[in-house]
Amino acid sequence: MSSSSSTCTVLTQPQQVFLSSPSQPTDLHQHYSQEIANTNDVDVISLKNLTGQDDLTESQYEPALNNSDANTSNIMHRRHGATKSPPSSSSQSSLHLMYGSENDPDNFPEGGKDAYLVMLGSFIGLIADFGIPNSLGAIESYISKNQLKDISNAQVGWVFSLNLSVMWLGGVFFGELFDKYGARKPLLAGTILMCLGLVLTAECTKLYQFILSFSILTALGTSIAMSPLIGVLSHWFLRRRALACSIATVGGLIGASCFTIMLQQLYGKIGYKNAIRVLACICFACMSVSIVLVKSRKKEEPAAGMIERTIIEVDASVDLENEATVSTKLKHYFRGVFDITVLKDMKFVYLAVAVSLAEIVSVTTLTYLGSYALAFDVNETSSYLLLTIVNVCGIPSRLLSGVIADKYGRFNVMLGTSILTTIFIFALWYPGKHILLLYVFGVFFGISTSAVLALIPACAGQICSSESFGKVYGNIYFILGVLNLLGMYFASLIISNGSQKSYSQFVLFEGGLSAASIIAWLFARSIAVGWKWCKF
Repeated sequence: MSSSSSTCTVLTQPQQVFLSSPSQPTDLHQHYSQEIANTNDVDVISLKNLTGQDDLTESQYEPALNNSDANTSNIMHRRHGATKSPPSSSSQSSLHLMYGSENDPDNFPEGGKDAYLVMLGSFIGLIADFGIPNSLGAIESYISKNQLKDISNAQVGWVFSLNLSVMWLGGVFFGELFDKYGARKPLLAGTILMCLGLVLTAECTKLYQFILSFSILTALGTSIAMSPLIGVLSHWFLRRRALACSIATVGGLIGASCFTIMLQQLYGKIGYKNAIRVLACICFACMSVSIVLVKSRKKEEPAAGMIERTIIEVDASVDLENEATVSTKLKHYFRGVFDITVLKDMKFVYLAVAVSLAEIVSVTTLTYLGSYALAFDVNETSSYLLLTIVNVCGIPSRLLSGVIADKYGRFNVMLGTSILTTIFIFALWYPGKHILLLYVFGVFFGISTSAVLALIPACAGQICSSESFGKVYGNIYFILGVLNLLGMYFASLIISNGSQKSYSQFVLFEGGLSAASIIAWLFARSIAVGWKWCKF
């Protein structure tokens, strides 16, 4: 953009001085030092004071001012008779590692009425949005024995692998929409598609019908709603973001627990169709509340007395945008959505792989654990109870993991939970052929994996700013969607004949994926901070 198309505004206390780029390059220090001197400040702050340079052209001004933030802060404190002790090097390093991607880490409420109402709205919305994918086992175990009993488990598995993949793949498109248009419009669209898909799922009897209504339509709804329900928390919380995400995503565990028990009871009392319709009504009620409570946040201006740049870009692209055709707008949209430059950031790549492996282990286990129990002669009621145990035991663990993650580091906690999950799979699940041992496994598995879904957004927010959170979060879930499609396919292929031997092989497959996630988390962490132990 040409220099003539920009306006650089410097805010000082107590009045504003506007630096407008002239038609010819000028010495900004000479041109504006008198204007700044005319203010009523106790100390005159010249551009030389701010930047440490006498002669600055417009093109040099911004980077020089960027490099002077610490100097500016010290000047302002001296003006008011205060001295500011610099933070210790270890504290400064820790803060930079955790929050360095944010331009202004102090500009987050971290609480208050509005922030807590948004968190409540996210919590209630996630009862439906995360409750559905976390209760797939209750639907899979029923339709595989009834509507789709004449086809193989591998074919039935496509219904649920596609559902999860569409939900996650859609994040790359809808995360960008959240960044641009806020939370409420995507939430409204997601609610309509989600509930309509469930109503149609109640009428399904054929495989293709389940794929169209549940795997695509319902999943699109949950995908559209996911980014604003999770992403909006990054607008209100930074240092307490992991705890906020943990509290909000507990809604998904509560929803999954209630949906699993509810469906198991309603199947026998009112039938499959009415049971799914009841589920759709509950989801509609929860999402309606979230639409009212959840809102994006426009960041506040810095406090008076602090010098802050505001750069307003005005160029020909504004006029072109009004005249752009639909195809041009779509072209620019998809260019923004598929930002392949993130693949050059190895922190992003390893984080996406680690998240994908950990989440695949979690969702495939929840999807097929009920069928696993049935294969080992556990009755249907006990198999549903097993799924409920996994979800319920994850509730206190998810809350605790958020507190621990904010204190000791999000990546550290995710690494630890992957190690525990791997141990539990090989030590408890693989030899677990009796319902009592499966119950024990369900307790520990729920505890160890509950942090995964909650801390994914917190980890993503650690490598990007809140303004680009939706795009980064969406790209992570796009990769997760692709890998999940493969993971669910291989899982369903392993258990295709429904024998006890095939389910035992499935457990080994899960253990292998969990062990691989440990390696991925180690590399994701080492790329950022090396192999030393620190809060990250």
